[in-house]
Amino acid sequence: METTVAEKQTRLLYVDDEAAYRNIFCREMGEDQRFLIETAADGPTALRMLETERADIVLTDLSMPGMDGIALLQEIHRRYPDIFVLILTGVNSAHEAVRAMKAGAYDYILKPFDITTLQMQLEKILQHRRLLDNNKDGQSEAHFEQLIGQDPAMYELFEGIRRIAPTNITVLIRGESGTGKELIAAAIHARSSRREQIFVPVNCAALTEGLINSALFGHEKGAFTGAGARKIGFFELAQGGTIFLDEIGEIPQQTQIALLRVLELGTFHRVGGTETIRVDTRIICATNKDLAAAMREKTFREDLFYRLNVVTLTAPPLCERQSDIPLLVNFFLRKFNRESGGQISSVDQGTMNRLCAYRWPGNVRELSNAVARAVAFCPGSELCLEHFPDELRQAVVGAQDFSLQLNSSSLPQIEAEVISKVLEEKHWNLSQAAEALGIARGTLYSKIKHYGFEKS
Repeated sequence: METTVAEKQTRLLYVDDEAAYRNIFCREMGEDQRFLIETAADGPTALRMLETERADIVLTDLSMPGMDGIALLQEIHRRYPDIFVLILTGVNSAHEAVRAMKAGAYDYILKPFDITTLQMQLEKILQHRRLLDNNKDGQSEAHFEQLIGQDPAMYELFEGIRRIAPTNITVLIRGESGTGKELIAAAIHARSSRREQIFVPVNCAALTEGLINSALFGHEKGAFTGAGARKIGFFELAQGGTIFLDEIGEIPQQTQIALLRVLELGTFHRVGGTETIRVDTRIICATNKDLAAAMREKTFREDLFYRLNVVTLTAPPLCERQSDIPLLVNFFLRKFNRESGGQISSVDQGTMNRLCAYRWPGNVRELSNAVARAVAFCPGSELCLEHFPDELRQAVVGAQDFSLQLNSSSLPQIEAEVISKVLEEKHWNLSQAAEALGIARGTLYSKIKHYGFEKS
């Protein structure tokens, strides 16, 4: 082990089997008093060092004998999910970069590394850590309000929330179902000057066309059959606070007109009423639809779209931040342990690897439900794949097998296997197979000849 003594600040562990690079790193970075620098010549040594003294950031070479950088990265994420890992690789290829990022690396740097680039990456991580440290709420996960994540995409999201929260600007949150759009809206409210006032979440998709105006803006007595008394709507309820309109793409045209009036003038009328109601409410909207496409199709008003699309935040899908899956699994494990009085202390490593390989089409919501179910069915102290639902377990196994295939196969092998599978599925109908593959029929015919496929 080689150590450079520095002021107590951020602890760096540099892992490389080449002594020359370890020496260069210590020499170039040793004068920066923000860091305490340690080095290791291989992955197992690095893991033993982490057991003794936790590092804040690990920088590891990708190609090392025995345990390579990817294997070390995966083991660090399993044991210490809050450690940031940078990969250094001498192979300037997209394949290696993608492989590192999918395994959960914060980023990658090419060797021989440029010290300025390296310092910029470290500064970016330091900024990320400072943001997270201010929001940990006493827990080890990377918390920002109720959001969890240390993937760069989440860091960008946290930074966006921090910048826009103090303003009164309208915000549009885009993202797939289950990505936590309501939590993002709640975080904006919690960081705003309105945080002492009410936060009102509204699921527009759950309101029927006949009732949505009444629900949002209220109604007067006798406005329609069954309206026996005046009712205050969600906008009046949110006076002084924040209203969150989820699934905004589902609201009908008449409601869009009323909402546009609120955005432009800050006023509305209750259903069946003539009194002009003035409201001071911050509006945050969310959608999993392409509102620009809906605007072109004339199902969403153009003027409303531009009023809402002032500032846009994107909730990244879970498949694009796979390095956060161990964080989330462990968070939900502890949460459901507390709620059920369970004593599950860990997740089997093979299970965790398979959960990380799965694409989670239902995003964080699906992951939360899966862990809740697994905790309920686990009789012991370790969560295993067998405790998850059958349909999820089969999909997770398939995802892991495909991931292993990608890591072990060359691109021509993968292409050949995909084409072969599609041909079989389409019963060798070349037109249908070409359409499914997104290539011309002539191109498919050429590839069949190239790979020597024969109809069985």
